[in-house]
Amino acid sequence: MKQTIQIFTFVFFLFASSTLVAQLDKSNGANDKVKIKAFVLNNNKVAEQPTSISLNGTDGFKKAYDEEQEKLKEQQAEKAFENKGIITKELARKIKFQKFIEKNTLQIPMIDKDIGVFSTKSKNIYLNAFDYGEIDGDKITILKNGKPFLNEFFLFSQPKTKTIVIPLNEGFNLIEILAVHEGTLRPNTGAFTLFDDEKKEVFSDLWQLAKGAKVIAHIIREKK
Repeated sequence: MKQTIQIFTFVFFLFASSTLVAQLDKSNGANDKVKIKAFVLNNNKVAEQPTSISLNGTDGFKKAYDEEQEKLKEQQAEKAFENKGIITKELARKIKFQKFIEKNTLQIPMIDKDIGVFSTKSKNIYLNAFDYGEIDGDKITILKNGKPFLNEFFLFSQPKTKTIVIPLNEGFNLIEILAVHEGTLRPNTGAFTLFDDEKKEVFSDLWQLAKGAKVIAHIIREKK
């Protein structure tokens, strides 16, 4: 009987030990699962893709477009000023006639061309001059009060003409356009326009000059 009780007690403790070990294993497994789950969550957090950055370039393009439009307006305004008053209807008629003379080599007297006296309050006078006939190498020198101001200036076509700025002294100013070369076709042919500081036309006309002849202008700068 005693032996039977001992066997029963041994079996009971053996069964209880197995159950406890199984529970511990299950508990450890749950912990492992928790650890694995935590590890996977951490990995998911690390591997999470960053949100995309939205770049809005509309303002930049609009600014560049506006700047380009402003430049275009300035160029158009400058071009309009270059053409303003340089070729009037009367000047165009004269150019047509003088081209005919040059083409048919008609002989006309070549003398100085005095365009008269002008008064202005401008600090400067602006000269546009170009060869209205064949571009054949006509060349001029501009004198101010008897002294060279711009030497041997080639005359080109109207689109290529450049504005020459001549500062004026207070009081009397003698401005002369001297023909220093007639080119390959006589005479030295030119069209010119004078402007003031307000971009208003002072005078415009043509010249047909022999070498050594001049266009003469007397300009009086008044005090403001």
